[in-house]
Amino acid sequence: MARAKRVDNKGRVLRVGESQNKDGRYCYKWTDSNGKRSTVYALTLAELRKKEEQIKRDQMDGIYTKGGNLTLNEFFRLFMSTKKNIRDSTRCNYKSYWKNAIAPSALGIMKISEIKQIHVKRLYADLLEKGYSPGTIRAYHIILSECLQAAVDSDMIRKNPAKGSRKGIDKEVSRKRALTIEEQETMLEFTKNSNSYKIHYPLIVFALSTGLRVGELGGLLWDDIDLEKNMIHVRRQLVYRNLDGTGCKFHIQPLKTEAGERDIPLTKTAKKALMKQREYDLLLGKRAKEQPVAGLKNFVFLNHQGNQLAPQVLDSALRNIIKAYNKKELKQADKEHGEPFLLPHISAHILRHTFCTRAAESGVDVKSLQYIMGHADITMTMERYNHVDEVRVQNEMSKTEGIVKIG
Repeated sequence: MARAKRVDNKGRVLRVGESQNKDGRYCYKWTDSNGKRSTVYALTLAELRKKEEQIKRDQMDGIYTKGGNLTLNEFFRLFMSTKKNIRDSTRCNYKSYWKNAIAPSALGIMKISEIKQIHVKRLYADLLEKGYSPGTIRAYHIILSECLQAAVDSDMIRKNPAKGSRKGIDKEVSRKRALTIEEQETMLEFTKNSNSYKIHYPLIVFALSTGLRVGELGGLLWDDIDLEKNMIHVRRQLVYRNLDGTGCKFHIQPLKTEAGERDIPLTKTAKKALMKQREYDLLLGKRAKEQPVAGLKNFVFLNHQGNQLAPQVLDSALRNIIKAYNKKELKQADKEHGEPFLLPHISAHILRHTFCTRAAESGVDVKSLQYIMGHADITMTMERYNHVDEVRVQNEMSKTEGIVKIG
């Protein structure tokens, strides 16, 4: 006798593995490639059959469906446990970035199999609204994309939903601008003449004159400065991180790339800044307070307490300088009923960016500038040249104004 076909509450015939619960929900049960029974649910039969089709496609393509049930936060922990050959500082950065923005987001608790590109775009849009810079979002994207790609490579999801999700933000990142000459000179003049901030003047001038990364500035020893041959030997970077779970400390680390280790000329301006820095150190007695880091002492840049220069210190000083200048400028403009000349946000990286731009504007050839900047990839250097060329074209074109007379 033929077995009666199962039907739902609307009389529709159900396929093998399908059923309908008393609450009206539909259910599909199947055996995965490991011999384990699995179940999915849906509110409608049409929705259930879409899920069935996806499961069958995944089985044919070798996609491990169960792995897709992990939330993004759960998979991130698994992903990090497999990353063995990375620096402690990189591992610390990954975990810190994830904890700050991705873990507490709606994306963090979604199953990786359910994440679509629109969800990733929503995360980036939310971060922009909260005031995160495009550059910071780019850092989040690198980590998120790498994590999701690991899920693809492990056959847990079919494709990486982070791919292409940064369109629109990329343009803002690539257009991160350097200071104009007027902004640069205004900021330096204010800092130099400020009783509160002039102690930072030598460091800012040196950064603008060399293009060193903030970690390279912090890791510079007086032994790395050849005052006779006028050379700077860039050999290490200094970081201030919680690498071992015992709290933030100073650590010496190798440079980011092989190209980072370089010998660059010491200009007259940079040399004067160093002499001023040494003068301040002697005046404030900083050297007597200095503590070694990894057995190294005699760091060029110390704070007022005699400690090494944490990367965050320069950014904090720049924020305070800009805030103080803009406050004074607004007050003066209001008094004189004029238009204030306000300074934009400035960070240690923007100082480096500004040096690179000034060098390109001055005609330093691209290969030499790549070496001075420590860029492993010449395309990073070329971005500055392309931008400078656009500005030059605009300036030159303005000279043609008035060639054609119209009534």
